[in-house]
Amino acid sequence: MADVTLDAVRKDYHDTTALNGVSLTVSDGEILGVLGPSGCGKTTTLRTVAGFETPTDGAVRFDGEDVTNVPPENRNVGLVFQEYALFDNMTVAENVAFGLKMRGVGKRERRNRAEELLEMLDIGEMGDRDPTTLSGGQQQRVGLARALAIEPNVLLLDEPMTGLDAQLKARLRTEIGALLAELDVTGLYVTHDQEEAMVMCDRVAVLNEGRVEQVGTPREIYESPANEFVSEFVALDAPDLPFVSW
Repeated sequence: MADVTLDAVRKDYHDTTALNGVSLTVSDGEILGVLGPSGCGKTTTLRTVAGFETPTDGAVRFDGEDVTNVPPENRNVGLVFQEYALFDNMTVAENVAFGLKMRGVGKRERRNRAEELLEMLDIGEMGDRDPTTLSGGQQQRVGLARALAIEPNVLLLDEPMTGLDAQLKARLRTEIGALLAELDVTGLYVTHDQEEAMVMCDRVAVLNEGRVEQVGTPREIYESPANEFVSEFVALDAPDLPFVSW
């Protein structure tokens, strides 16, 4: 895994500024939540790290190396989408191994890696299943396994719990958060869900209108908001919020 740095990143689309001087650092093995309302620049931040967007100004670095103009396929990033984006013409195991196949990894090694990750995510018996027969939570685990299979420099998660029911979301938050911590993954976790960010992430960056309002641990954000926007946006009903603890 790698340290990830965004250095004064600006992204303009014609007359709209999506990111306005965003500076963030994700340390090796850390999960940084990117939290904010719709249109605040969360997804643009993730797409810029992935290489799908090139900054108008500023730089993106992996382990100190400037990758601002490096194409996505050469950045070795793992992506987990809210829509799962699984291939329905492949089995679950083939989906997990797809990135390895594209890199020329042999069939036996691909199969072993897929089986290892599926077992780790507690869906080891589903390798030969059609992904369309799985529940939403199971499909999300397959998507995570596929992203991890390539041993990425950084794992990018874009609203991965959207569409799941509240009970399943609560369980996956705990299980997947603990797994990512165990694997020592460097990750950027984009969400509009305040509780999700507080429970899943080591630190949280709160964005508003393309600017970083505050970066801190979940407890710091919750107990000492930097300004009125952060205070109002992060306001939660539960005083006993289970902050990340793994």
